[in-house]
Amino acid sequence: MFTIPFSLRGVDEKGESFETIGRTITLNRHGARVQVSRMLKPGQTVRVINHANDAEADFRVVGPISPPLDHVGEWGVECLNVAKNIWDIYFPPTNEDCDAHVLLSCRHCQSISLQSLSLVEVEVLETAGLLTKPCVRCGDSTTWGYPQRVFEVEIKTYQDAVSEATGGNPALTDERRKSSRKSAQLPVRVRDYYGEIDITQTENLSHEGFCFWSCRNYYLGQGVVVICPFDAGEEKAEVRARIVRAEPGSAPNRRIFGVRYENALH
Repeated sequence: MFTIPFSLRGVDEKGESFETIGRTITLNRHGARVQVSRMLKPGQTVRVINHANDAEADFRVVGPISPPLDHVGEWGVECLNVAKNIWDIYFPPTNEDCDAHVLLSCRHCQSISLQSLSLVEVEVLETAGLLTKPCVRCGDSTTWGYPQRVFEVEIKTYQDAVSEATGGNPALTDERRKSSRKSAQLPVRVRDYYGEIDITQTENLSHEGFCFWSCRNYYLGQGVVVICPFDAGEEKAEVRARIVRAEPGSAPNRRIFGVRYENALH
């Protein structure tokens, strides 16, 4: 952790100016992982003023890195002027051979593109599961994430690993997975990395995760934190999970989502 206090200025969705204070958590040549006490919006431009030397520059908000707690969240920000270094820290020259190139899918038009990502964007993608990037086909900035088939392979890889660890038993089939699920309607709380809270009910559950219904929209690969079962009168720790399934529900505007606990994906 490398903490530098700073001020952050910007304009919210209502067109009103705001200013807040924050601190850096990690730094790299592209930007920083920062902690601030207000919600930001991916893609928005903010002005960051380093309290240590009064240097300032414009940064782009890449996305959330951890869900906000008591209105304090962690965000990835990227400096718009790559030649400007407001931190007074030397970073080694960029090695183009080490740039991150990741195959991503636009969640709006489903187009697939090999995207070049900065270190900050990689960190956001690995935690929140989603990024805001320009889409040529949509003609706008849209939400991007790993293609759906990546998660299908990831789940299969996990099952194969379980097979090897248990002495070569066959990998779990769809039918065997269904038999291991328990039909149970339990209250559950789902919180995304933007601080939105969804209190709903499970359809079924297993030791690896659960399915729940919601009127909200979640994307495959999206990172969330969950409490299952949820009791408003009892304080329980949140568990990191990822959306791995999405399908229509039994009623209009109602969908079924499957979440898999993060520790079950490794």
